[in-house]
Amino acid sequence: MSRNVFLDLGFKEEEAAGLKLKSYLFMSLQEAIANSKKNQNEIAKLIGADQPKVSKIINGKLDEFSIERITEYMQKLGYDIHISTSPAPKERPVGTVIMGKRKLVEA
Repeated sequence: MSRNVFLDLGFKEEEAAGLKLKSYLFMSLQEAIANSKKNQNEIAKLIGADQPKVSKIINGKLDEFSIERITEYMQKLGYDIHISTSPAPKERPVGTVIMGKRKLVEA
């Protein structure tokens, strides 16, 4: 069993890395919405979407949203997104996606 559920489900390494990143961002968005203490209509207005879109986020419809859209919504909710890259060790020919612990503080 790996540290990436998408690898365990049989996705190719590169695709699994992208899905891991997307799910990490999506969970951060869900947490940001929950921390906001606002209702779905208020969130929709803040992020420039309709209420059904917010409902899809809350209900975990990950496949409905691109990474770009997720990051756009996070920014509109007042969050910074930190990303860094570094070369993989020489003994590992393919890079991987490593997530830090999500630290969401109410915006």
